[in-house]
Amino acid sequence: MQEELTYEQAMERLETLASKMERSEIGIDEMAKKLQEAQSLMQFCKERLYESEKNCNSLLQMEEKV
Repeated sequence: MQEELTYEQAMERLETLASKMERSEIGIDEMAKKLQEAQSLMQFCKERLYESEKNCNSLLQMEEKV
């Protein structure tokens, strides 16, 4: 993603895209583009969750050593 998003912003955008797709508000010509955007947003969210989990685990390990 080129713009700096927060996890919450990315999830909100995904929810909006999914809602529009469910209500058939996205034309067939635009669907492929929106699906690519959704895929990119999902990857971004997965990476953020992984980073957060990794950081939490590091903090927990540090606490155990103290």
